[in-house]
Amino acid sequence: MTVQPEDVEPEGARARSTPAHWAADPNFTQPERVPWSELSEDFMQAWADKPWNRREHLEIVGPSGSGKTYFMETLLQERYARAKTGAIMVCTKVDDEVFRDMGWPIAHSLDEIRDSNMLFWPRTSLKGTARQAFHEARIRSLLDNLWQPEANTILAFDEIGYVESLSGELRALVQMYWREARSVHIQLVAMKQRPQGALRDMHSETYWTAAFAPNDRSDLERFAELFGHRRDWMPVFDSLDSERHEFIIRHAKSKDAYISWVDVPLTPQKIPKKGLRALVSR
Repeated sequence: MTVQPEDVEPEGARARSTPAHWAADPNFTQPERVPWSELSEDFMQAWADKPWNRREHLEIVGPSGSGKTYFMETLLQERYARAKTGAIMVCTKVDDEVFRDMGWPIAHSLDEIRDSNMLFWPRTSLKGTARQAFHEARIRSLLDNLWQPEANTILAFDEIGYVESLSGELRALVQMYWREARSVHIQLVAMKQRPQGALRDMHSETYWTAAFAPNDRSDLERFAELFGHRRDWMPVFDSLDSERHEFIIRHAKSKDAYISWVDVPLTPQKIPKKGLRALVSR
């Protein structure tokens, strides 16, 4: 992934993406706009085609309805189609047709987890604190049992902030995953509506950040700070086209950054149920 030199206008960039106050830093480089269909191959080579202990975690932030779930699903489906690397997406909502339409097998309990793309979706009719206790027990059991040498899996969270809030013990367990999961060959992908309130490890231990424009102007500064100086990145967020669900994706080490949008349809992914080995054991 290569960022255009700062004096070259990205091909296809719209006039409104380069306001007069674009950046206070004269060395700031405007991210190029590239549709995901053109960017995905380079991204997969950089994000996925590495030994497990060198794979880097990814955080995705954006408000409800921004397109972050669609983007995460696209990533995980492309990864599985590429190398049959299984991902477990931890879902905690009562229901969501976006998840149900993915075509992935749904696991309601630990015994149903297999080495493939799967939704770990423990659902209950309980409400309030009883529902939270149910989720806490199920998710903690998953994390306890998944922690094995050479687990070789991707663990994704649809709302990491909710998971961290369930108990102090679960919050500490999530923190351990952020810091040490690569040592047991687990790669994390986590979504959050707002960067505020999340464990700092989510930001310090991830080299890849994807962010959609916030709805609230008071959140804009914090979103921009995930990428660098807010005076540079706030105008970039202002330039995003929410109607086509544009987002910024950036690698912290290389500083490469792009504005992209998913321009390919997400269709149900057929995963064979026969021959899949159990991924975790009690």
